[in-house]
Amino acid sequence: MPRPYIGVGHTRPLFFYVGGFMGTSGVSSPTGFTGNSAFSSDLAQVISRAVSIASLPMQQLQGLQSKVTGQQTELQTLSGQFQSLQSAIDGINNSVGFGLYSASVGNNSVLSANTGPGVAAGTYTLNVTSTGTQTNTISANGLTTVADPATGNIDSSTTYSLTVNGQSFQVTDSDGSLSGLASAINASGANVQATIVNVGSSSAPDYRLSIQGLDYAPDSIQLSDGTNDLLSTLSTGSYVTYQVDGQPSTPINSSSRNLTISPGLTVSVLQAGATSVMVSQSGSGVSNALSSFANTYNTLVDEVSKSRGQNGGALSGQSIVYSLSDVLRNIANYNPGSGSTASLADLGLSFDQNGHLQFDSGAFAQNTATSLNNALSLLGSESGGGFLQAANSLIASVTDPTTGLLPQENQATSDELASLGQKISADQDQISQLQQNLTKQMAAADALISSLEQQVTQITNLFSAMQQASKSITG
Repeated sequence: MPRPYIGVGHTRPLFFYVGGFMGTSGVSSPTGFTGNSAFSSDLAQVISRAVSIASLPMQQLQGLQSKVTGQQTELQTLSGQFQSLQSAIDGINNSVGFGLYSASVGNNSVLSANTGPGVAAGTYTLNVTSTGTQTNTISANGLTTVADPATGNIDSSTTYSLTVNGQSFQVTDSDGSLSGLASAINASGANVQATIVNVGSSSAPDYRLSIQGLDYAPDSIQLSDGTNDLLSTLSTGSYVTYQVDGQPSTPINSSSRNLTISPGLTVSVLQAGATSVMVSQSGSGVSNALSSFANTYNTLVDEVSKSRGQNGGALSGQSIVYSLSDVLRNIANYNPGSGSTASLADLGLSFDQNGHLQFDSGAFAQNTATSLNNALSLLGSESGGGFLQAANSLIASVTDPTTGLLPQENQATSDELASLGQKISADQDQISQLQQNLTKQMAAADALISSLEQQVTQITNLFSAMQQASKSITG
């Protein structure tokens, strides 16, 4: 290694070699190294350049890490959109089941109706003779007056027995307050609702415990502290009573206002009175579900398209893009087989030149009863053949947590990111160690150069003194 040249009257830049790199003065020193010699900035440049060159592989890894992170983000976006497409398929599946039927009520002020699995077309007459009431109780007069329910209580006990229709529930009021007692009752599992009411004035409050039965029935409700009963009954509840098609002669009792009057047909009682309920087959639910499916499909097609072409997104060039495109294409090109009297076009579904799925609700509405049944047969169900089963299977090939394309690709991407993170961390440790080692070496070199500089100064001064003395003698 060449030694630095230092001489009297030296004015040109001092060049030196350390570890194969040449430095010159005039470069700012990095954090962690400060020297005292005239060449400290040159030594700092050696450290800076060495660290910079050693960092190049790590920077490449960081660039790759950023790229893979973008791929993972896009994979997660696609996963969410395929899940949305699955939900749209589920919506069609439901619509061709009980969703194919709708219920209309003659007098909407008496009740509302809803259809569910197992419903069939038919007309029913309901006569609601009573909407029923709930049992209401309140803490009795003569108990401790409570001005602040957060601190006071109607009784000094902390353990109570709540009895509802002969069934006992143990209640523990952990903080001894009326608010705590109401919360404990509501958490007891009893079929009641506890609230706090103020029966006094704003200036002189009198907070009471109110407990109401949740059923519309003549429930008996009592709260005891082990010695005394603490509740007074304000009103005893009564059943909801009704008849279906005039039967039975004695109205039916129900503790709920939600009534099941036929398989898959439920009504919610609003007030007493008579009304009809008609259940009929309707294609509106299927139409809405198909429209939702088309919109969701198009959103997914557009997202996949972002990763194709010269200016494609994060997944450009990845095989997963072509696999997902094939899945979407196979869903769109569903073929029911020879002999079928219906096609996706009969459902109002067609494709434009951009590969987007279009749904024509008007064309769907023109189906007659026969053609609608053929179209519904084409749809099938998720577990019983037809388009829905085929689409469900194709989507599962993408989303299945174990074997699906996207979960597997997501896992591979996560593994790659973890590996890159470990490599980057290891490189960073090596670079940090290199910087520390070079800083120590340059500090030692700087100290040596500084010492030599001091010696040069001393020798220069000595020569100057000798020259002056010589002139004095000869002069």
